[in-house]
Amino acid sequence: MIIGLTGNFRKSRFYEIVNSIFPVIVNAGHSCFISSDYEEDEDAGKVKVGIDSLEFSELVETCDIILTIGGDGTLLSTARRMEENMKPILGIHIGGLGFLAESTRQTMAEAIEYISNQNYSIENRMMLSLHLSSLNGKSGGYHALNDIVVDHGHSGRILKTEITVSGEYLNTYESDGLIFSTPTGSTAYSLSAGGPIITPTIDTITVTPICPHSLSARPIVLPANEIIEASFTEDYEGIACTIDGQIRFAIKGSTKLEIKKSSRIIQLISLPGNNYFHTLRSKMGWTGNLR
Repeated sequence: MIIGLTGNFRKSRFYEIVNSIFPVIVNAGHSCFISSDYEEDEDAGKVKVGIDSLEFSELVETCDIILTIGGDGTLLSTARRMEENMKPILGIHIGGLGFLAESTRQTMAEAIEYISNQNYSIENRMMLSLHLSSLNGKSGGYHALNDIVVDHGHSGRILKTEITVSGEYLNTYESDGLIFSTPTGSTAYSLSAGGPIITPTIDTITVTPICPHSLSARPIVLPANEIIEASFTEDYEGIACTIDGQIRFAIKGSTKLEIKKSSRIIQLISLPGNNYFHTLRSKMGWTGNLR
């Protein structure tokens, strides 16, 4: 088996984990490469083990499994960068709150043993596809594992967003913005804005208004086969669109957004003893006796 390493090399513990896990992988009889991204860092010399590097696209093409070293954000960015060449991903978590990474510095050797023994399962997670078009003919596309957000940006004005679902008018939301999330993203920004928790085994798209200016405006969960279109009732200045909380750019009030289920499917490795509800209880602090 060929295992690839990538991650957030800006975190100091990245190098510690690379130096620790590389010999574990090799001693288990596997080949291992690291994404060459880290070589841009001034601390690149902290990688003390003799690991060969590959450019990211070549790494994904070559390896059977990708390990991401960092937080949930690292896994999200890795998933988007993989584009159509999806490979199973295992996250090794550095830091605090996180729902996606299965392993930690303390358990990564055990994780490699599970992988070596084929003792793991694969969870398929849907992504969202965003197509942008404007009256001036310009267009573009993005993919998101967690969510796509539109908001009023630097403006203090209420954003009026008209939503249609597969051609049928749903509502015109007056709010600070809207969150379009996958089940994976239901425990991210959408949850903070009052959205529901959706188990990742069902494919849905949730529309969650941000600080709506109406008590009747509530999140709505839609089937993943629906096509959602968003447009703005006025030519606002400063509207922003954000992909997975990482890619942010301005859009014009004339822009139309088409959001639907992506053709890309992320494969997350799930290890024995870890399951969604256990992770949910742990991260949410549910103790079973709350009043």
